[in-house]
Amino acid sequence: MPNRPHHSPLSTELLQHLVRLLRLRSVRPARLGALAMTLAVFTAVGPSVYSAPLAPSLPAGNYVALGDSYASGVGAPPYAKGTDVQVENGNKCKRATAAYAHQVADRTGKTLDFGACSGAWTKHFYEARTPWKEPAQLDHLDASTGLVTFSIGGNDAGFAKILSECVTQPPFSNCSSDKELTDPVDSTIDALAGKGKQAGVYSYDTIMTDIATRAPGATVVAVGYPRMFTSTGGTGGPVPGRCQGLAKVDQRWINARTNELNIALKAAALRHGHQFTDPSDSFAGHELCGEGASWFQGLLNSGRFHPNADGHKAMATSVMNTLNDQQAAQEQPAAAQAQVDNMRPTGSFTLTRDGDQITLDASASTDTDGTITNVDWYIQHADGTEEILTGAQATTTVPADQQVSITAVITDNQGKEDFTTQVAPAS
Repeated sequence: MPNRPHHSPLSTELLQHLVRLLRLRSVRPARLGALAMTLAVFTAVGPSVYSAPLAPSLPAGNYVALGDSYASGVGAPPYAKGTDVQVENGNKCKRATAAYAHQVADRTGKTLDFGACSGAWTKHFYEARTPWKEPAQLDHLDASTGLVTFSIGGNDAGFAKILSECVTQPPFSNCSSDKELTDPVDSTIDALAGKGKQAGVYSYDTIMTDIATRAPGATVVAVGYPRMFTSTGGTGGPVPGRCQGLAKVDQRWINARTNELNIALKAAALRHGHQFTDPSDSFAGHELCGEGASWFQGLLNSGRFHPNADGHKAMATSVMNTLNDQQAAQEQPAAAQAQVDNMRPTGSFTLTRDGDQITLDASASTDTDGTITNVDWYIQHADGTEEILTGAQATTTVPADQQVSITAVITDNQGKEDFTTQVAPAS
């Protein structure tokens, strides 16, 4: 996810050290050699064919691309001169020549004004980043603008911090159960959706209104964030049993909150007569640890957890498909707004331990505006394996002398999820 301003990202050297420590706890030397060989010979293979929709009929004027690192192209170098200056107060917007904005400009024949910048929060649509000599992003817009795309909100929600914390959690624990991390994400998503206020966070409604005011004749496409992990979770990368350092339950939590962010962005776009594109379908099979070559940068790569060049091709195609899809343009906002208004369910469960036997019951979970439709259990064993069970009630066997962490994922009838965790001490 995008980099949070003022948050020092984990260095590659530190991540490599953490990986070595984690490996020593759970992988035999012979397997380490095999893993190293596998990583050394692996080559990502990009998609062989991309659809190239014809340029739609658009208002005259230039094309302005705004947003954060997912829009600027972090993870898809090289970067434009003057936007990757590695000195104090140097411009680090990292505007990639392979970013989807350049491809959309080529396909529409429009002149690109590229204002997206790594680390941008919603406030940077309104505030200049003076040390980098970057104006407020909305200042790129005027009456001559014919097309606008933007991706924003991930940094406000704190996804960069969450991803770092998930990777650096003690072995075989998870971060989705840490309310100090997850509660601020939930409250920020609510603020972006207009369901509350938070200092420094501008709602999507406010942003949409101001875009329309500054560029009244432009076609506007809000670009969602692609789903990073498969729906069932995967394993792969340098940490055995995890996907690029993340447990399956944390992969699911990140997917769930990415989806909520996209729903909020979509509902606001449709309310204001704009368009929305969700690139997740374009990334199907190419998530981290998915079936095919990943279109995201991995844990130890520069631009980690961001789309690579192939990912930006997919995002460009998603934008073009939306511009050419008249049904999408006519989509009613009511359904999207209903998803925003839907409250998250409240998960609750009892845990009973009798020696090796653990009994779980989530029947007490509630949903104030709907029904509970599914319960999944993620059981973190001491050896690093992750057991997954389904059903409101479940049982599992864990050696009596081992502590175990168990997370219940409660899903309601509109797909929103709550995560609740308990630790069963050794008996």
